[in-house]
Amino acid sequence: MDFNVKKLASDAGVFFTRAVQFTGEKFGQVEKTELDAHFENLLSRADSTKNWTEKIFRQTEVLLQPNPSKARIEEFLYEKLDRTVPSRPNNGELLGHYMQDAAKDFGPGTPYGVILICK
Repeated sequence: MDFNVKKLASDAGVFFTRAVQFTGEKFGQVEKTELDAHFENLLSRADSTKNWTEKIFRQTEVLLQPNPSKARIEEFLYEKLDRTVPSRPNNGELLGHYMQDAAKDFGPGTPYGVILICK
C-alpha cells in the first residue's frame, strides 16, 4: 500500500509539472519545448497506430458480438416511414475496409501495414 501512495504522489507531481509547463507555453510565459523532427514523426506514427488499432479493435468487437436489436430498430423505422433500408457494408466488410485503410496509412514497408493487407 505504501508503494501505491508513493507512486500516486510521484505521478501527481509529474502531472502538475507538465501542466505548469503547458500552461506557461500557452500563455507565452515560457519558451515552448522544441522537439526533434524525428521524434515528432514517431509521435505522429504512434498516434496513428493507436487510433487505427482502437478502430479495428472496436469493429472486431462489433463483428464478434453484433447488436441485432440496432438493425431491427433501424429497419422498423424505415418501414414506418415507407422507405427502403439503404444498403450498407456488413460488419465483416467494414472491418476489412478499416484494415485496408490502416495498411495504406502505415504503408507496405512497415510490419503492421504488411500484416493488415489482405490478399
